[in-house]
Order: sequence, then structure tokens, then C-alpha cells
Amino acid sequence: MKFLKWVLTIFAVLVSLALLLMGDLISCLIALLAALLVAPPLKARINKRLPWLRFKFLKLLLMVILLVTALLLSGGNIVRFTDAAVCSKPSDGRCEQHEIAFMEKTQDIAVSASLREVNAAKKINVALEYWPEPKQETEVLNQTFDFPKGKKEVLLPLTNLDLKPGNYRITLTPEEIGRKEPLPAEQKFSVWTDLKDVKQRNDSDIENAGFNNSVTKVKICEGSSDATKPCAEDFQELSPQIKILSFTAEIPSLRVKRVALRGDSEITFILRYLGKTKDAKEKPIQLFRETSELDRKVGTYTLGFPAPVKGLPSGEFELITFLETRSSQPIRKQFTIK
Repeated sequence: MKFLKWVLTIFAVLVSLALLLMGDLISCLIALLAALLVAPPLKARINKRLPWLRFKFLKLLLMVILLVTALLLSGGNIVRFTDAAVCSKPSDGRCEQHEIAFMEKTQDIAVSASLREVNAAKKINVALEYWPEPKQETEVLNQTFDFPKGKKEVLLPLTNLDLKPGNYRITLTPEEIGRKEPLPAEQKFSVWTDLKDVKQRNDSDIENAGFNNSVTKVKICEGSSDATKPCAEDFQELSPQIKILSFTAEIPSLRVKRVALRGDSEITFILRYLGKTKDAKEKPIQLFRETSELDRKVGTYTLGFPAPVKGLPSGEFELITFLETRSSQPIRKQFTIK
């Protein structure tokens, strides 16, 4: 049985390498997982962590299922894009790398992708979704392009976007593919108000801190003399007579078996005045940018902002909150003072 497991392990590894050379990363990882599942050196660890896999035939069955899944995903009846990337300045007809951050008010971006087979799809649908806060997705673009005949790669210009601070997801779906099944490809990116934040993330100048790298919710309210007191409710409208603005951010601090899933990091708040009305065209005025240290035990963080002596102007305001980590997704909240 041990000899058979070694044969299956080597076979699964070879399949994984073949899929990697084909540029099919997802199928490659599935096949690699199948190899690890039956690898004799890992038997004791797997049995300890997953006791239900101690049954040899169950483990072999799962390994076969994973391999079949990997092979089905890699071709056959499925048409999908690989190497999907979004960028600001493509080179030689493609995006050299996927950019995860862009500046606000960016008008034009490009998206590139590849098909595994020539003429596998005649068209490509591009959908762009935006969300300033979690679970507030809205579709801002949905356009179908002709796929260049006789080519595997495509570069599509997306124009007149006027990107806002927050988070975006772009989805590429092959169309007019006959009887085959489409498998959409996705990429995400975020939009920032400061060029420094864009460069840090695209150039990997800052690291991630564990797995939970984003603020999950922000509340805005009238603060008290206790600057650390969290907001009990979230207000979209406040009085001009307010003395202290308070912002409470909820931050993941989940732990599994004493292992923190979010490391030490910093949190940043940016408050901007947008103008008298929501349709104001003037350039936003930044009132402050505050960065504070966090530790992995923190579940919430509250910042108090004292209003100027003359009070805050009536109109529309914008609060942008994020963790100082590479993959952090900024939360954008708008509120009114009147």
C-alpha cells in the first residue's frame, strides 16, 4: 500500500506541474492538494489533524475526486480566462502585472486576459462593481467586447470611469462559446485619495498583518469627553453645533487555537469636506489624516475629532478608514452636517 501511495503521489505531482506549465494555477493547486493528501511522509500529520481521513480508502477516494476536479477544470467543456490583470499603463498589448491600487478620479484603466485556446470565445463581457462599504455593491460598468479572432490574448480599454475611493471588482466572462460552459475570472483593486497609499500597495512597500487586513464597519456619531467611548449608533446626519466627531471602526481580531489571524498594524482615518451639496464639483478639502497604532487584540478603535472653534461647515463630508496593510480595503462613508 505504501508503494501505491508513492506512485499516486508522484503521479499527482506530475499532473500538478503539467497544469502549472499550462498556466492553470487553480487546477495546479487542486492537484497538488491531492498529492499532499496521500504523501506517505505527511500521513501522521494528516491523521492527527483530520482523524476522519484515517480510513485509507476514504483518503484515496478523496484524492481521486480532487484529481478529476483539477482535470475537469483545466479544460474539456470549460472556457475561462487566465492571467487576468488590471493596470493603468499596459505594455506590449498586455498588463505586465495586476495593480491592486489606483488614484481617485482615474478615468482610464486597461484589463488584459488570455484564453487557453484560440477562438474559444467570440466575445468577452466585462462587469465592474464598486462598493464603498461591505455589502453595498453597485455595478458601474457592464460592457461586451469582441474577442480578437485568431488570438489568445486581449487588451481592453475601460474609459470615462471617474473612480471613487473604495473597492472594485472586475469580472471577465467568455461569451459565444458554443455548448461549452463559461468560468468567469475576477480581479479586485482599491482606490485611494493619496498617491503615497497607491504606490505603497502597488510596490509592496508595506506588508500584510495576518489574514484579517481590513476594517469591517465604521460608525459616525457625536462624541463625548471620553474620546475612547465607541459610537453606539451610526448617524448619516449631524448638527453644525457638534463639538466632537467620533469615529468607531470595527476590526477583525479572530483567533484560532491561540493563533491571531490579524497581526499588529496601524489604522488611518481621513476626513474630507466635499462641499455644500452632494453634487458639488469643487476639489475635496482634507481636514485631517490621523494614523494610530493597533495591536492584534483590538476589536474596535474609536477616534475623537474636536470641531474647530468656529464649528464645522454645513455640507457633505467623507470619512475614509483603513488599516495600514497592503491588502487593506478602505471603507468610504459619507455624512451630512446641517
